[in-house]
Amino acid sequence: MALFVFFQKDIAPALAEKYLKEFNIEYKELRGTLFSGVEIYGFIYEDSLHVDKLSIKYNFLSLLNPTPRVDYIAASGVKIDLDKLLLSLKNSDESSHIAFNISKIEVNNGVLNYQKEKVLFDLSADELSFRDALDIEKISLHVKTKYADAEFLGYFKDETLRGALSFTLVDFIEKKYISTLAYKPKKIEADIWINSQEINLVTTLKEATPKYLPDFLIKDIKLKLRYLFESKDLTLKADYSATYKEFEVAIIQDAKMDKNLHVSSQIAAEIITKDIDIAFDRFVIDLEHNPDESYAKFSAKDIEADFKTLDFIKYTINADTAYAKFDANLSLENNETLLESNIYPKKEFLHYKEYDLKRFSKVTLMAREKNSNISMFVKSDIASISMLANEEGADGYVYIGSAIFDYRVDLKNKIAVVESKINSIDKFLKELQIPPFKAFFDAKVEAKSIINFKDSLEVTSSVKIPFYTLILDSKRDYSGKDNSFNFVYKDKELILNRYDVSVENQRVTSSKPSKISFNDDFDIEFKEFWIYENILLRGVLKSSDMSGDFSLFSESYHYKSKEADVMLKLDLHAIIDAQGRENISGDIEIKSGSIMYKLKKDYAISDKDIIIIQDMKESKNEDARAINIAITSSKPIKYEVEDISLLIEPSLILYKDMDSNLEIFGALSIKSGVVNLEDRVFEFDESEIYFYGGDEIDPYLNLNLHYYTTDYIDIEIYVTNRVSSPVVLFSSKPAMSQNDILSYILFDSSASSLFDTTSESKTSLNTLLLGSGIKKIVNSSGVLRVDTLNILTNKEGTLGYEVGARFNKNIRIVYKNDEISSLILQYSLSKSLRVDVDVKETGQGVSIIYIKDFDIHTP
Repeated sequence: MALFVFFQKDIAPALAEKYLKEFNIEYKELRGTLFSGVEIYGFIYEDSLHVDKLSIKYNFLSLLNPTPRVDYIAASGVKIDLDKLLLSLKNSDESSHIAFNISKIEVNNGVLNYQKEKVLFDLSADELSFRDALDIEKISLHVKTKYADAEFLGYFKDETLRGALSFTLVDFIEKKYISTLAYKPKKIEADIWINSQEINLVTTLKEATPKYLPDFLIKDIKLKLRYLFESKDLTLKADYSATYKEFEVAIIQDAKMDKNLHVSSQIAAEIITKDIDIAFDRFVIDLEHNPDESYAKFSAKDIEADFKTLDFIKYTINADTAYAKFDANLSLENNETLLESNIYPKKEFLHYKEYDLKRFSKVTLMAREKNSNISMFVKSDIASISMLANEEGADGYVYIGSAIFDYRVDLKNKIAVVESKINSIDKFLKELQIPPFKAFFDAKVEAKSIINFKDSLEVTSSVKIPFYTLILDSKRDYSGKDNSFNFVYKDKELILNRYDVSVENQRVTSSKPSKISFNDDFDIEFKEFWIYENILLRGVLKSSDMSGDFSLFSESYHYKSKEADVMLKLDLHAIIDAQGRENISGDIEIKSGSIMYKLKKDYAISDKDIIIIQDMKESKNEDARAINIAITSSKPIKYEVEDISLLIEPSLILYKDMDSNLEIFGALSIKSGVVNLEDRVFEFDESEIYFYGGDEIDPYLNLNLHYYTTDYIDIEIYVTNRVSSPVVLFSSKPAMSQNDILSYILFDSSASSLFDTTSESKTSLNTLLLGSGIKKIVNSSGVLRVDTLNILTNKEGTLGYEVGARFNKNIRIVYKNDEISSLILQYSLSKSLRVDVDVKETGQGVSIIYIKDFDIHTP
């Protein structure tokens, strides 16, 4: 009879009707028996748990164990109001001492409502046990929310749910939050544990790269999330690294959000690697947000910046750095962005100390963006920038002082064009208050550059310099007109395709491509730089200390000017050290051509008997240049000036030590040639000019000349000693007196045959004619101008001379070389009065001469 009761289908509903209601459980229908299990339809627990169908299967005998076991529980159409369920469990004072086991639980089509959020789920649980606490050995859960689809596999022990969670974000969340990432993981894996107080989640992400910043990468991301049910606080701890090209930062971030949506966060960053030099290695960003105000603070060495907003529409920004202070107002309203900012450079900053910041005391920036159209204007006392831009490109201008830069940017084709115009480099540098060059330099510059940034940066430029002026010192100045350059810059290499420069009225041009490259240290390498078409420059200039090593070579260089027309072979080497000292060496070979250089002298009298005393300070030579250059020729070279035509062969060395004067060593061989003076031809035999160095260029002479008279007399002229004090010797074939030799040179006739007079008058006339002839020849040479030149005779019959030169109407100097040498300074005080100062080898004196004209009448 007892067994019949356990199998009777009416018994179970009757017992449930009586006992389940004591536990606040309601249901619509219950089917089954006490022996094998029941099915309950419309199950409700305290209006917090609704089950459309609840199936419970068990063996009645297992229920008689001290710890009853249920084999299987299945629920479908489950609806859980978690807010109400947690409240009812919290308010329940009853403690249960029941212990039971459930082998398997399955829940299908479950709905969980929590804080107005709906969660759909399916649940499978194995080996559930309850002994004062609930334990579940295995839980498999599939969850679907409006944010993500998730799967959980874990266990429940010590009132905590633990396990592995994997979830996939739904489309609209992905589009809203991570659509800008180039890498989007299909599933996010996390470890999670949940209890009645909190939810904890730990996950890692491989990387996060924004599509619009392909060089920016966030990687090795470790996240820890914690949510407290009671306080509703959400905390975040993140550890990740961010890289941008060669720039890498390690970041630790802490964040917290409370139930009032107050958010506080701190980002602490350490710079691991960097490709640019910045003043700090660490920085911190503090964030605060609440419904009334949001605040951010950036802190680093010498930099602090504050950001504030009330509504995430209007922002105020204030920053203080070692370089400048600035304030800004930012507005994001009606699809329009407005920015107004003032920047105040600090004069205390080291780089500004030598610069007058009055012209940059305030820099104003105004920018506007609406519907992808951008306008921007920047202004200071000396500079202004204007720009109009959209998705297709931008254009505008830049004024810096008197310089103008116009630009256009085509974003579709990734091309920019910049046109520059600087009317005066000197004025431009003064406007910027940049210290002037050591030498004076001024130029007008007009340039057009086409910048292609499609695949890599490429700049094509055309530069015109209508004029330039360079003044090194009082003796060296250069200027030129109509100069131009064309070059291309790509992949750290500059190719100078063509240039045309005017230097001292000479055009220096080349249409051969010259290659200049730049390495990572900004050193400049002249791989192949052509001067004219046939001089090749190679070398390296180090930007760190401006030291350099250069070579200059040409197999055949044609140099042409008013002073020379020669073909040269060049092989020169120059080294410049960090202190700017230069060492130049090499060879210059003159292969052919002519030299027309005419020597210039700044003095007219060079006799050693004349001593000029002047108060002079010794000048220190600080020319930090050493020179050792050999000058040779492969065959004799023509030297031609107005009255001279020679064939010369140089074998010279130009030598100079640091901080010393240039010296010349070697010899200049004269193979042949002629000198023409007043229709007279003097012919050179082989002669030499020897250079032995010294501060003054004063070579030794070994000159051999011939003058052939019309009656075939050979007059030989030997010039020896130094240029400053030459010794001239005469001889003739047949032999003649010095008086007749000079007469033949001047008049092509002997002195004795010029006039048939008495001996006394003959000497006087000879002397007079010799003097006038020499004066005419000397003046015609163009080197020395004299107003008187007299040939003197004495009682012994030897010759002397007297040279006079007038400097102005009052001063005249006469140099007289007869038996002794003397120098006379004649100063006219008036028409009738003159003072003569006479300096002789034997003494000196002063004479006052009164001159009076008398009208003498003779009977």
